[in-house]
Formats: sequence, C-alpha cells, structure tokens
Amino acid sequence: MMRSCRMVCIAAAGLLVTTLVACNGSGSDNSKPANVQFVVDTGPGGGSDLFARQVVKIARQNKIMDDNWPVLSRPQGGGLGAMNFMGEKKGQPNYVAAFSSKWISSGLTEPNATTTVKDLTVIAMLADEQQIVAVPANSPYHNFQDFLNAAKQNPGQLVQVGGAYQSVDNLLALQIEANTGTSWKYLSFADGGPRITAMLRGDAQIMIGAQTDFSEQVAAGQLRLIGIVGNERNKAYPDVPTLAEQGVPTQGIPDQLQFRGIALPPGAKPETIAYYQNILAKLVATPDWGKYMQEEGDRTQFFTGDELKKMLDQYTQDVQRLIKLQNLKGNK
Repeated sequence: MMRSCRMVCIAAAGLLVTTLVACNGSGSDNSKPANVQFVVDTGPGGGSDLFARQVVKIARQNKIMDDNWPVLSRPQGGGLGAMNFMGEKKGQPNYVAAFSSKWISSGLTEPNATTTVKDLTVIAMLADEQQIVAVPANSPYHNFQDFLNAAKQNPGQLVQVGGAYQSVDNLLALQIEANTGTSWKYLSFADGGPRITAMLRGDAQIMIGAQTDFSEQVAAGQLRLIGIVGNERNKAYPDVPTLAEQGVPTQGIPDQLQFRGIALPPGAKPETIAYYQNILAKLVATPDWGKYMQEEGDRTQFFTGDELKKMLDQYTQDVQRLIKLQNLKGNK
C-alpha cells in the first residue's frame, strides 16, 4: 500500500515538473527569488529544523538548486511565532516556511493569533510522519493494551510526555482516552531531549512520537516500542503491532496526524508559487528523498492545489473536534 502510494506521488510530481516548466517557458530563473530564508518553528535539532535542512541538502546535492537557504528559527508559541513572522513578510518571495500539522492546531487554540495557516500561501505537502508509542525498556507495559489496562486501574495517575498541548501526540492521546474511557496526565516539554530524559528517569510512562524520536534509544536498549498509529506497521520495526491490531478503538483519529509541508507569506505571486513548486516536485522524485523518507519512517505525500486544500480543510475539521476534547480536559 505504501509503495503504491509513493509511486503515485512520484508520478504526480513528475507531471507537475513538466507542467510548471511548460508554464514558465524554458524554466529560466527570471522569477528566482534572491537570498531565500527557510523559516522553522523549532530550534536547532528540532523536527522542523532538521526537515528544512534535509530539503535544502537533497535539493542541492541533486542540483535542483544551487543556492543555500539558511534556516531561520522562530520557535515561539508552537508555530505561532513562525506564522506571525511569515505574516509580516506579505508578498515577499524570498521567505519560505516548513510548516507542520501543529501550526493548524496552534492557530485554532490561540484566540488572539494574528496569523494562522489560512492566512499563509500554503503551496505543498511533502511528507506524512507515522506516530509510534514508546515506553522505557524496563516498563511493565509490553503492548499498548497493557498501558490502557493500567490507566483504567489508576485513573489520572499515569503520565505521557510530549510537546505542546496542541501537538498531535496530545490530541491523539485525548481521542484514545475518549474511545477507551481512560485518563492520564500529559507532561509538556518544548524539545525532544527533555522528553526522553523524563521517560528514562521515570517521570513519565509513555511517549508518542516519530521513528527518529526513539531510534537511538531503542537501539541502545533504553526504550521499547509498544504500538504503531495508523493502518500499517512501521518498516523499521515490523514486529510492533498497530493500535488497531491490538484492539484499541481508533475512531476519530485523523488519517494524517503529523504532516510536513511548505508555505509562503500571504500574497505570494503565481510565478513565485510555481518557482518553489517546481523545486519541490523535482525534490520528492529523487532517490535521495525516497531514502530520507525511509530513514525517517515517513512516506512521501506530495499534494498541491485543490488536493492540498481539500486535505487541509478535512484536517482542520478533525482537529477542531479534538480540540474540544482538549478543552474538556482543561489543557491549555
């Protein structure tokens, strides 16, 4: 299923490259922005920071572009700082942002947000990031059902560590709690390092994140994986069953939880959009990109135009429902 999806995405990417070059004549650099800066919502080493650097690295090593896009960090407010910064650059072609699904939930949970995703020029979705449940290696929970049974016996006592309250790991947990009649605490840290530390010293019992959040600690025998979110097992850890396989009710969980894409400031011109989409379409068609997706445990999902708008609209509806669960629990 994943291989089929990826082949379709790559074929679509190739078609978009041809279309964009045709629209731009010979594909000249007449519309090429100068001194491009790549805005992210995390500090050095954070998920969006690493993602942006890989986009630039792969594009350069495949000669898709010859300039460098320095990464500009705006980590305040779980995406709000980066969105505000991009909002201030209205119409400027030399700013590009790596946005994630967290930006949508952040905009929905902050009533005073001055800029949200709907204000930006979102031009492409690139990747869907599978979520995995991890526990300390010495944990008594050998699968996710073990954890749920303990949560039922100890309501509100167990602890999940994660990112901001509006992050997908917390929203996912809230839906599972609602589906199973369980409840546990959520301990928020801005960066991944403190989250892992909290798990290893016993301050938290589980963490939900991406494959790369845990791979080093799993290899070192410090953490153990007990469940995969979604319809497919993780290729790197094929022995770990999905939540659905374990009988965990998954209704209400969006098909896409953590995705990554590219946005421009408000008011981007058609030629600017075409320039960046041309680069991105070529990027996701490279073997290096495919290798990167495999290493990350992600899958390529290249959406633009109406398909992208439909996907974002559906996700926004799903998240609005999950945020109601967050408000009921009193998360801020």
